[in-house]
Amino acid sequence: MIRHSLSSWGRLPLGLAIIGFVLGVLFSFLLPFQRASTMRVLITQPSAAGLDPYTAIKSTERVASSLSELVYTTTFFDNVLSQNKEIDTSYFSQDEQGRRSLWRKTIETSIAPGTGIMEISAFHRDPAQARLIVDGVAREMATQTPNYFGYNIRVQIIDAPLDSRWFARPQFGTNALIGLATGLLLGIVLMLMRNLRGIGE
Repeated sequence: MIRHSLSSWGRLPLGLAIIGFVLGVLFSFLLPFQRASTMRVLITQPSAAGLDPYTAIKSTERVASSLSELVYTTTFFDNVLSQNKEIDTSYFSQDEQGRRSLWRKTIETSIAPGTGIMEISAFHRDPAQARLIVDGVAREMATQTPNYFGYNIRVQIIDAPLDSRWFARPQFGTNALIGLATGLLLGIVLMLMRNLRGIGE
């Protein structure tokens, strides 16, 4: 009896976990397949030379965080597209809300903790377009940063665009693991509810 109960207790979470895993993989196939192109820039503050290292790094990280949000503004977006005529502007030809949403999904930025190095990635179905976009973002950032933060902040491009070898999106592994974990948790919750109902009866 106990053995049968334990066996049935394990079957439901396991079954839902497998279903969640499969649904996660199937969901990935519904998403657009995109390649990525990545560049890195170095953010420096010559005026921070007199500060202690901790304060200088924190100050640079705050600037990098502000730059990360600046990338997603309409002004920045318009400048990037106007500076490079090879970028396919029809890809973004939607209403304002849709254009902003797509641009935010196209660009990703990340900051290496404790450094002034920012990684910029662009995602697109066409790797050549991803390369043009990420290059445009990095160059616009290097050119316009003094106008936004003053000439005591400099952004230097330290890497050429590096294209991903395989599709960067969708992330099959991540989606599958999310589906598996969701199914497993749902199965455990259902089993606990069933057990509590049985105790109450």
